[in-house]
Amino acid sequence: MSVFSIDWTKYRLIDLSFEVVPGASQDRYFEIERGYLADNAYMHHVRTHSHVGTHVEVDAHFFDGGRDVTGYALTDFMGRGLLVDVPDVSAMPHVTDRYLEEQIGGRIGEGDIVILRNSDAESLAGRRPRPTLTPEAGRWFAAHKVKMVGIDTHFGLGKDVPNGRAFHDAFMGSGGTVIEFLDHLEEIRRPEFYFMALPYLVRDMDSSWARAVAIEER
Repeated sequence: MSVFSIDWTKYRLIDLSFEVVPGASQDRYFEIERGYLADNAYMHHVRTHSHVGTHVEVDAHFFDGGRDVTGYALTDFMGRGLLVDVPDVSAMPHVTDRYLEEQIGGRIGEGDIVILRNSDAESLAGRRPRPTLTPEAGRWFAAHKVKMVGIDTHFGLGKDVPNGRAFHDAFMGSGGTVIEFLDHLEEIRRPEFYFMALPYLVRDMDSSWARAVAIEER
């Protein structure tokens, strides 16, 4: 077998990207209009913003003078992923440094990527609030040199705006990135996998759309 191929009988490729439907959201608008190129082939005009669908947030999102997406290496957006699951939000409404230590403290390594999943059926159905990260969790990620933290729409980066900002300050202030609007996290079966979410390469962007995937052993 070529060293440049992957034996897909041994690995699963999981698409963790959120599908954007033009016109479906007013808050996170994505509008397209079909037009023509000079050779009469079709093209589309697009009106949107940098936080629509699955997107990576970098320094420039919160910090004046922070790096835009072009200031990072591709390897900053890929690496070993570790899954942190919250099966009961009533027992763990706010994910703390202690919970992270219990779940992955013995396995975490420098440069790892942490993906957080809400698997509480009551919360997913809207009958309980979604779990949220705490500023202490942000400091724990920074101390362990985690390079990326990922969530879907069933997880929050803070219980309110001040706590969410404190999380960003603690984690992103150390150089970490955040990926939001992941999807299909229930498809992940293993606690460790390879994760990749490569952003669109545009100067001066605070964040960028990304196609997120996980590769795990079958």
